[in-house]
Amino acid sequence: MLNILISIFEILVAIGIIGFWVSFYFSEYKNRKMSEVEYKHELSFPLPDLGWVSPNLIIAAIGLLSNQSFGYVFSISAGGGMVFLGLIDLAFAIQNGKFNIKEHGIDAYMTIAIVVLMLVLGPLFIAYGGLNL
Repeated sequence: MLNILISIFEILVAIGIIGFWVSFYFSEYKNRKMSEVEYKHELSFPLPDLGWVSPNLIIAAIGLLSNQSFGYVFSISAGGGMVFLGLIDLAFAIQNGKFNIKEHGIDAYMTIAIVVLMLVLGPLFIAYGGLNL
């Protein structure tokens, strides 16, 4: 039962990451509202997000749903990627005042949500995979 719950979270995170990049390339990429520094920072994320974390999350979910041990290995791998990306986002947000709700409004809430999601679910996926191998 817990495999199903974890795999649902993994699939939702993967869909969220993919959805973010689809949205980014249909909106921000065409009609930029962010600063050059923020824009260049964001452009460093599609490859790790879409090329590593999302595929690992999907493979992990498939493994967990089919009760295969590779699901735990890929959960650990995806979780590690999520922690790394969450820490990079956290460091950038702190250095650039991105958590200032008065200045950044809804974008600040989105940044907070992404950082919290990555830094909570990433370790959860690592722990779950590691404890079940």
